[in-house]
Amino acid sequence: MSTGNALPAAAGPSEWQDEVLGTGETDLVPEVVAGVSGDVTNATALVADGSGSATLTWDGEGQAPYVILDYGPIVGGLPYFTAESASGTVGVRMAYSESLRYVIRKNGSLLVKPAAAGDDTVYLTSTSHLAVGQSLVIGSGDDQETVEIVSVGLAAQTSAAFAPIAAGATHVEVTNTEDFPVGSELLIGTGAALQSVTVTEVGRPSNRTPLAVDAAAGDTNITVGSGPGWQVGDVLAVNGEPVTVTSVGTQGPAGSDVGVTPLKAAHPAGAPVVFSGAGVSFAPAAAEAFPAGTTIRTPRTGVEVEPLEKSHPADAPVTSTPGVVAGDDAGFLGAGVGSPRSSVFKVTGAGTYATPANALQGGIRFHALTLTTPGTVTISKVGVESRFPNYAADDYRGWFLSSDETLNDIWYTGAYTVDTNMVPRGAQNSSSFPVILDGAKRDRRIWAGDLFHAGRSTYTAFGYGAQGSDYVSNAIDVLGARRATDGSVPGESANWTSRPPVAEFYSTAYSLYFPIGVVDYVRYSGDLTFGIEQYDRLKAQMDYNRSLANPDGLIVTTDADGRDWDFYDGGRAGTVTATNVLYYRALTEAVWLARHLIANDPDDPAAATWATDTTEWDLRAAQVKESINATLFDPARGVYKMSNVDTNDRSGDAVPQDANVMAILWGVAPEEKVDGVLAYLKAHLWGEQGPQPFSQEANNSTLISTHISGFELAARFEAGNADDALTLIKTLWARMADPSDPFYTGAFWENHQQNGDLTDAYKSLAHSWASGPTWGMSAYLLGVKPVEPGFATWTVQPHPADLHWSKGSVPTPHGAIDVSWAKEDGVLDLDVSAPDGTAGEVWVPRADGDGTTGSAGSTYLRTEDGYDVYRVAAGGVYSFRAEPPPVITSSVADGSYVRGTGEITMTVVDNDPHAYHAQLYTAAGRRVPTIEGSQWMPTTDSLTIPARWEAVPDGRYYLLLSARSVSGGESTLKVDLTVDNTRPGGS
Repeated sequence: MSTGNALPAAAGPSEWQDEVLGTGETDLVPEVVAGVSGDVTNATALVADGSGSATLTWDGEGQAPYVILDYGPIVGGLPYFTAESASGTVGVRMAYSESLRYVIRKNGSLLVKPAAAGDDTVYLTSTSHLAVGQSLVIGSGDDQETVEIVSVGLAAQTSAAFAPIAAGATHVEVTNTEDFPVGSELLIGTGAALQSVTVTEVGRPSNRTPLAVDAAAGDTNITVGSGPGWQVGDVLAVNGEPVTVTSVGTQGPAGSDVGVTPLKAAHPAGAPVVFSGAGVSFAPAAAEAFPAGTTIRTPRTGVEVEPLEKSHPADAPVTSTPGVVAGDDAGFLGAGVGSPRSSVFKVTGAGTYATPANALQGGIRFHALTLTTPGTVTISKVGVESRFPNYAADDYRGWFLSSDETLNDIWYTGAYTVDTNMVPRGAQNSSSFPVILDGAKRDRRIWAGDLFHAGRSTYTAFGYGAQGSDYVSNAIDVLGARRATDGSVPGESANWTSRPPVAEFYSTAYSLYFPIGVVDYVRYSGDLTFGIEQYDRLKAQMDYNRSLANPDGLIVTTDADGRDWDFYDGGRAGTVTATNVLYYRALTEAVWLARHLIANDPDDPAAATWATDTTEWDLRAAQVKESINATLFDPARGVYKMSNVDTNDRSGDAVPQDANVMAILWGVAPEEKVDGVLAYLKAHLWGEQGPQPFSQEANNSTLISTHISGFELAARFEAGNADDALTLIKTLWARMADPSDPFYTGAFWENHQQNGDLTDAYKSLAHSWASGPTWGMSAYLLGVKPVEPGFATWTVQPHPADLHWSKGSVPTPHGAIDVSWAKEDGVLDLDVSAPDGTAGEVWVPRADGDGTTGSAGSTYLRTEDGYDVYRVAAGGVYSFRAEPPPVITSSVADGSYVRGTGEITMTVVDNDPHAYHAQLYTAAGRRVPTIEGSQWMPTTDSLTIPARWEAVPDGRYYLLLSARSVSGGESTLKVDLTVDNTRPGGS
């Protein structure tokens, strides 16, 4: 027998702390040299253990020297270098990248017009990453040649034909007319169909936008999806009907209002509204017809090269070599920055050359230096002045460990991801409050949807107050501070350094995340005051949502306001399932908040309003849930479809990952549908690198989303599908936490391709929306979740899956909840330490259906879904045990014939035996007292009793052997036998 406690030892002083990636340092120095080229001496002087100084020298010929330094995990702040000396004035470029792949950048473009042998200028689609003295490789195969770059000018300006161009036409409607000056060359088409003409006149571009709402016959005002710059007097085609613009309104969340002459017919939302501008006139006339969408270019100044030896056709490929130190790409950069991934400094002598304070850099793993002019520079130090928290182990308020080291690495990688996305007070443009952004490198904005995972991971790792939750509450408040007059809250904020911030509506879905974020923050933090402060904003958002609903109660969007997390896919139209599941969640969360505000202060003057709102939102939530299941669930496939209508070439019948997993997570999906939905997603969307976000008929991007997969992870845990949840974690997130991966940053990525590769240098490799496993493992493997605001009440419900043990600490405003559980020989031991002033339920996983025990102070409540549920009414330390039922074997085999005298031995395998019993019964079930035996509080593994078969009348009988454990589990074994004292043999 084994009765020892199977729990792992408490975490030692460095057991989990060694997992933390942050260092707490503010002056960050590279760890290793990742690459050197050209005349560079003593590059190792620039790393943490280096000594002396490094020297870069360039005579202006060939490629400039460079050194690439590696910080290991990414860092953020203000990069700098310290020069000891320079030979005159020397240009030094610093460049930064999350990935080594994108530190050195090569041009990849096309010729926009043919180039003849002897030409010394070529015209390209792009001049990015070109440098004088480098080589340009033109053409392919036998026609390829390499020439030196003499000077770099402007790439071609590109537009597209908005409408077909007829043969003989002398003008073309285009989507853009900038940089098409009169007298410049105009290239129509590409390849063999290319025609060169001259611009004679430039007018306005053409554009198209959808009706945002239905328009009735006789209407003199239409609402369109965007404000395309129309003017009074412009003629529009509304679904083909011509009207004239009489007034132009302002852009709002639901679109832009435009006054028009009366419509003769009704037109539905989504119908196209087209403006045909004068475009570009040219001569001579088009020699042949061209379709709409034809490429239109003006070549501009191009690139000067040494004379070509060969001729090359238009669209011939062009690359540069060996490439230049440029850093990766960034965009939507938020406050205070332009295009900051490289900066050039004029070094004149000794001194420190630093990035300006308003050009804060995030996402720096690789830090490169190169020369842009001939000369010599001696550098003694390279580093980053940290402007993110860079929390060390002592700063963590939560921690996690398990028997699976990969899971441990993932938890701390997610925590570090959130850390890198935090901007402390004063870090950017003298910002007056801390916020958490969506990315370290980009977007460096607050996005409402991203805050869901970012917020929960922040609370889980860094707790409450200035070090943790304040970053989230400030971000939420920034969005709420820019509520529009129609009640909608913006989905993102670009300049978050002051209030009111600069913020934009973005989409209906992302506005719905505002009430969800407010309530989730209150749930975790217990800050009901914040809930009251945000209540009017939340209510206005809910009223705005109602204004978008159809008679079924479902929100209707167009492709203009139907964007979601997958911004690259455009908008989704109709009653979109994911949007309406978010709506349901927003309604139920609003109900939760209002009820807790009432419970906290029923005498508050606003309590009556809160009660009225609760009733209304409850009714709306019930209608939304019913309508989603009635109209958007496909019973044939057993999943939710994307929308009730198609959007352009995207089928509404496509299966979306987001809608299906959120419907499970937030209780929209009926319980009997859940397993089928999850099985379908696994069978049809899962791949080697993670789930595809949509089925093929969506015609959407197939980029794997770490954001939406975080919701699937939680949904699978909630559904009791813990084994697949762990498989998902390892499939998608494990490589991001592996330092040997070529794209490792110490943080989680925004997304990646189905083959595991990145799409481009723009991709964020430290994105807080990807941190779902950090809060998820604490919430489900440890099992700690809040119930009442601020964990006043809580649950601990571990989902052990196939792990051997897990332990950790989850911060609450009252103190930490510590959990440790382990499985050994079928026994599960669980310890829970809860802070004073709280109470909760502990869900103890039953071992093979057997009973459990709880220590003093815990009260058994019920058995539910494979758990025994105990009530814990106060803070303290509590222990629980679950073990499998006893296993019984018998010395008398089933079907035996017995006679005379003998023995019956029952053997019991049990970790905690309490009582054994053996009893003989007739086939009709009458007890036979002649043969029976019991053992209470046994000290052996078996019970042996005498068997006087001659005292039992011949006939059919059965033995009933039973054993009971201390935890209350009981097993029985029935052995059929025949007593025949006239038969030779027997036992």
